[in-house]
Amino acid sequence: MIQKINTAKKMAEYNLMSVVRATPERTLEIAKACYEGGVKMIEISFTVPTAIESIELVKKELPEVIICAGTVLDPTTARLAILHGADAILSPQFDAEVDELANLYQIPYCPGCHTVTEMTTALKAGASYIKFFPGSAVDGPKLIKTAVTPTPFMPVLASGGINFDNFYDFLDAGADITCFGGLLANGNAATIKEHAAKLSQMLAAYRNKH
Repeated sequence: MIQKINTAKKMAEYNLMSVVRATPERTLEIAKACYEGGVKMIEISFTVPTAIESIELVKKELPEVIICAGTVLDPTTARLAILHGADAILSPQFDAEVDELANLYQIPYCPGCHTVTEMTTALKAGASYIKFFPGSAVDGPKLIKTAVTPTPFMPVLASGGINFDNFYDFLDAGADITCFGGLLANGNAATIKEHAAKLSQMLAAYRNKH
């Protein structure tokens, strides 16, 4: 139980996460740039066929980084991701079998949910965070505020549509983890590092005021 709790706690402390869909070499380049800029979490999506190779490479080169296996739809994929080094499992939906497997291996599970019923069901099953996705398709901060009103204890992972302009809005709404695609995955290494450093500074400034 300690492993799962410690990882989940560290995820909230880090808060910032890069969402990557790329080749292993490009994934490592992004991860290194993010890490140098202060971002220590990366989601490696299983929408890319080389996700396992990317997980292994980043784990080997950057063992300090928390690696989240993303878009995990089934327990087989979840187990493969865990055995190859994933520290957490992210899904676009709640799956009871994936949840059970993650709990068996004491790995945080973060399923995407869209109704309070789904959210509370996932929490009862042991989910570490409830994923709000896509933030770009709806008013992310407003949706989070609405959902956490009856469940103020709910740990929140927000993904999609977060940028420099609305970052604080997501934090104000209660996002414990914020995930970035474009800002922390597109462009050359220098640009990604610059964006990571800016977000890290913004997060530190926010926390100093709250």
